[in-house]
Amino acid sequence: MTFLKRMLEQSRLPLSVGQFWWYSFCYWGIFAVITFGQLMMLWLLKEGVVMQPHEMFIWLLDGLFWWSTSPLVLYAAIKVPIAFKVRESSSIFKPILVHLAIVTFLNIFINILHYYITNPLMYRAVGKSVPLENYLFSFFIAYTASFGQYLLLVVGFNKVSYIYRYQELKQQNFETELHNEQLRGQLANAQLQSLKMQLNPHFLFNTLHSVVSLMVKNDIRKATLMITTLSDLLRAVLVNQSADFIPLQEELKLTRQYLDIQQIRFQDRLKVEYHIDPASELYPVPQLILQPMVENSITHGISDITTNALIRITSAVTATGMQVTVYDNGLGAASRKASKGMGLGLQNTQLRLQQAYGANGRLEFDQPAAGGTSVTLFFDGRQPIADG
Repeated sequence: MTFLKRMLEQSRLPLSVGQFWWYSFCYWGIFAVITFGQLMMLWLLKEGVVMQPHEMFIWLLDGLFWWSTSPLVLYAAIKVPIAFKVRESSSIFKPILVHLAIVTFLNIFINILHYYITNPLMYRAVGKSVPLENYLFSFFIAYTASFGQYLLLVVGFNKVSYIYRYQELKQQNFETELHNEQLRGQLANAQLQSLKMQLNPHFLFNTLHSVVSLMVKNDIRKATLMITTLSDLLRAVLVNQSADFIPLQEELKLTRQYLDIQQIRFQDRLKVEYHIDPASELYPVPQLILQPMVENSITHGISDITTNALIRITSAVTATGMQVTVYDNGLGAASRKASKGMGLGLQNTQLRLQQAYGANGRLEFDQPAAGGTSVTLFFDGRQPIADG
C-alpha cells in the first residue's frame, strides 16, 4: 500500500489508492468483457461446444491477474516512460522493447501459474484439466492483445501523468512569478519610500534656511507666517504619508501650499498660473513630485527677478499617458550659471520617475535662448484613481 502511494505521488495523479484500484478495475474490465464476448461468439459458432465452468474460472483468473499487475504497470511507466519525440525518433524503441519484455514475462508467468497450480486444483475439484497445448495456443493468441492493452495503459498513463505534472509546474511557475512580482513591488515601494525620505529633509532644510534669512533680516512677521504655512504643508504630507501615489489634484494642493510659503518671500513679485486638464486630475503621481520642479524654478530661475516673476504649471493627457510642465520666465540657458548636473531635488525626482514607471517615466528640460525654462514630467498610461 505504501509502495502504491509513493507511485501515485511520483505520477502527480490526484488519485487515492481506492480510486486507483477502481479505475484499474474499470480499465481491465472493459477488455475482459470484450474478450468474454469474443469467446461466446466463438463457442456459438462451434456446434455442440459450450463454455465449461472451469474455462470461465480460468478466464476470470486471467482478468484478476492483469488487474493485480496495475501497480507494476504504473511503476514501469514511471521508470521507463514512452515519450514520442519528433527529433529523437530512435528513443522510443528502447522503452517499447523494455515493456515488451515485461509483457512477455507476465504472459509466461500466468500460463505457468495456470499449468502448475490452477490445473491440479481444478482437476481435483471437477475432474477436468486443460492440456498443455491449449495453454501454448492461448499464449500465442492472447499475446498480441495483452501487449496492446498493456501498451495502451502505459502510453495513456504517461500522457495523463505528463499533463498533471505540466499543470503543476505551470501553477508553481505562476506562483513563483507572482511571488517575484510581489517582491519586486515591495522593493519598488521601499525604494520609493527611501527616495521620499531623502526629499523631505532636503525640502525642510531649504525652507528653514529661508526662515532663518527672514529672521536675520528681523522680519519676524514673515518668518512666523512662513513657519505656520510650513506646518500646514507638513500636516497635509503626513495625511498621505503611507501613500506612494496620490491623485494629481492632491499633489497640486501640496504644491500650492509650498508656493504659498514662497509667496511670503516674494510677495507681489511672484505670479503663479495653473492650466490643469480636468482629465488629468485623478491620475496617480508620486507624492511631492512637483515640489522639486517648483523649487528649481524659484532657486535657479526667478530668484533674481525683481518684478513680474511667473511660474506656470500645466498638465495634459496624451495618448501615452500624462505630462506635467513647470515653466518659469527666469534666466534661460544663455544667462544661467553653468552647473555640473541637476541638484539633489531633480536627481531625486528623476530616480523616482524611473523607479515608478521605468522607461515610460522621464524628465525633460527645455531652455530656449530667449529666456525661461520648462521642465516636463512624463508619466505612463496608468489608469486614473477612481472617485471616492
